Amino acid sequence: MMPPQVGPPPLWEQPDEVPPPPRGPGVVAPFASPPRDRDLRGLWWSLGIGGLVAVLCCVGGIVGIVMVLPYLDSVGKDQVAAVVENYLTAVRDEDYAAARRQLCDDQQRTHTAAWFADHFGETPVTDFTVNADDVIIANAITVPARVREKTTWVDRRFAMEQAGTRYVICGGID
Repeated sequence: MMPPQVGPPPLWEQPDEVPPPPRGPGVVAPFASPPRDRDLRGLWWSLGIGGLVAVLCCVGGIVGIVMVLPYLDSVGKDQVAAVVENYLTAVRDEDYAAARRQLCDDQQRTHTAAWFADHFGETPVTDFTVNADDVIIANAITVPARVREKTTWVDRRFAMEQAGTRYVICGGID
């Protein structure tokens, strides 16, 4: 038999109070989550503003791309026109080694420095005009130029290719 208890009863045996939760890991609080506010106005405002920002970013990106594409096209046309200008300048100045460097590998094999001297010795280039706006970039890149050989102007069309990171002339030399 158990000895009788002397003194006040333990706190956990009092019928009006709930015993405190034990300490340590795995202890569960009386509420799984705090009570929720029933007013969702702040949530909807946040979602609306976030959606508006997303739409503005998308529209701004599309407008930026539309504005940059014509600029990139003109930059590409300027680059290929500059190669033809360098080629014709070298031919005009009779710097045939520099002119050959503007050609693709196939054209360099068939057009030696002696070929340049023979070909342009008979009909030297005295002047030329290359307009980057007239460059045609489609399936192939074509650069039109007006070349003055001796005293007559001749229309030439140079076919371009990309070799690595630079453009080279692969047609229209003859």
